[in-house]
Amino acid sequence: MSFIANFLKLMKQLVNNISKSVFAIAIGFFGSNFVAMGAAQAIEEGLYWGGGPRYIRITKQASPTGDADSDRVCYSGMSPNGSMTVSMKLVIPRYQTGIDYEVYSLESPKQNKLGNLAIQQNAASRDRLIFGKLVGRFVRDGIVYKRGGYSSSGRSPELQECLDSTKPYFKQISSGRDRR
Repeated sequence: MSFIANFLKLMKQLVNNISKSVFAIAIGFFGSNFVAMGAAQAIEEGLYWGGGPRYIRITKQASPTGDADSDRVCYSGMSPNGSMTVSMKLVIPRYQTGIDYEVYSLESPKQNKLGNLAIQQNAASRDRLIFGKLVGRFVRDGIVYKRGGYSSSGRSPELQECLDSTKPYFKQISSGRDRR
């Protein structure tokens, strides 16, 4: 691409991000929960506990373009029954909800493999996720996962593959014993 084409592309991204930021500030100013601009659309990374032996790890990788909407987000769910690593897609951004919550759906390369599973994070409780079925604009019949617990900060090979991939990623391992 020519210099001018690259410049115009960058300017378009900048204008797009600025307009979203202004919209988010305006909504926050007129009565909603105000969130710092850097967190206006950012699911919290970390390890979340869902009770018993159920855990979810959320990991992010910044987009090479610097556009926060294009950051790669991956989910890794673990239980005694096995694990599942899958890419996530932002389907309801925070700026569309009055900065109250955001929703990510779990992606799958095969249509309807995961149904409509999604994760919702509320601005007022950033240390919690709701994992369940996306119904309309909310996650319903879900399990609440709380951030915390002890875990190594290293990434599994599957989680790293998910972050490095540019396509929908899905890998399921039926139990801990079946791992490579």
